[in-house]
Amino acid sequence: MSDIRFRLLSLVLLSVLCFADLVGAAAVFCWWLAFGAKTTFARLSWRTVLPVLVVFCLFPSAVLFFTGGDVFYGAKIFVLALLAFWFSASLLPGELMSLFVRVFGQGMGFDLGMTAELSVQALSGVREDLFHMRSALRMKGQRFSPGAVPFLGAGLLVLSLRRSAFSASVLARRGYVSGGTYVPVFSPGAGDVVRLVFAVLLYGVLFF
Repeated sequence: MSDIRFRLLSLVLLSVLCFADLVGAAAVFCWWLAFGAKTTFARLSWRTVLPVLVVFCLFPSAVLFFTGGDVFYGAKIFVLALLAFWFSASLLPGELMSLFVRVFGQGMGFDLGMTAELSVQALSGVREDLFHMRSALRMKGQRFSPGAVPFLGAGLLVLSLRRSAFSASVLARRGYVSGGTYVPVFSPGAGDVVRLVFAVLLYGVLFF
């Protein structure tokens, strides 16, 4: 069982701790190792996570190093990105729809929830397309290189646009205009409660 409300609250508290100071970022990293690493790498490959982390961390650190800013800002971004990967990997189908409908109602909440669900579905499709493209390169005896990035990017863009056009046509044929009826479903589990409790404890220890 899993409840997005508990995970979202944990994400907010831990994100605040990340930017509080370096000690807070280190504490959140330990939290991620204990409660988020398994979920993250169960759904996402380290080959996907590592390049993103490197880009997100090195670039701001390098800029701040030459401008006299906080060079440890990249470390905070590193931990924040790990939290983002954990949260995205823990999402289950329909959870975002339930959350938005519960918060904003059947009108705007339904529209926002459906948009969020379609966005997550699109990102999942991009990951699958990239996996198939890299598999095709290996079958042809070619290696992934920086020179292939523009071609792969263009292919991913075309596939995403086609998938979006198909989804839009399905909604139009079904007569969708705005709003709808959806019954939010939440299934609180012990794991989400434990993660939230430890996040609150970290927050309390470091801020009070």
